[in-house]
Amino acid sequence: MQPGEYETLFRVEAAHWWYLALRRVLRWHLERFQPGWREAAILDAGCGTGGNLAHLPGPGARVGLDRADAALAHCRRRGLRALVRGDVSALPFAEGSFEVVLSASVIYHQWVADPAVALGECHRVLRPGGLLLLDVPASDALWSAHDHAVMTARRFRARDLRRLVEASGFEVLRLTHWNTLLFPAVWAARRLGLSPEGRDFDPVAPPGGPRNTLLDAAMRIEAAGWRRMALPFGVSIHCAARRHGRYGLEG
Repeated sequence: MQPGEYETLFRVEAAHWWYLALRRVLRWHLERFQPGWREAAILDAGCGTGGNLAHLPGPGARVGLDRADAALAHCRRRGLRALVRGDVSALPFAEGSFEVVLSASVIYHQWVADPAVALGECHRVLRPGGLLLLDVPASDALWSAHDHAVMTARRFRARDLRRLVEASGFEVLRLTHWNTLLFPAVWAARRLGLSPEGRDFDPVAPPGGPRNTLLDAAMRIEAAGWRRMALPFGVSIHCAARRHGRYGLEG
């Protein structure tokens, strides 16, 4: 990510509709598949400025990892202290160190040369039966100037993400698109040039107060849908997966 983007993310993460929606997705899947998560050791692999980790209270260990010093500096501004500078493709932790690994908007990045290697590392540091929460951008049709700003290397199709996660030794528990209601508007803005830089609906271009409230309300309505069934398209894809036994083996 370009250095200036970290300051922008730090500034908007607390109240911006997109980040509120993301945390809603993460929290719901965490509650469903890891009911004792408050006591669990959780790693945020690619924690950015720490907005997600800061919203996961509990007595269990909370560790943030990022390779960017600027990201970790913003985490410290949030009061986070268990921070490690490192690469998601070579996690500096022993096997089975965590019960939950979350990784949101990470394996899409140019700094991740091979997403399979990063997922293998997530598998390694999870305990048997541990939970992976993975969030990625969807659809090549949504490429925009924003992707260049945040150094996007790849967007994903749901079936390809499922194959990748399963090949890394996980059982996929749930895979759904989200940010579905806004997909047509995002597509139009980015593909038809309805906004000058294709950024109108991007999380780093926060709308004004009333607009933010309206879009957050739309995401709350949409949440009633993805909680009941997997949505077939959207701007993002969420995957919840369970670690098998030893890496690369079933059971």
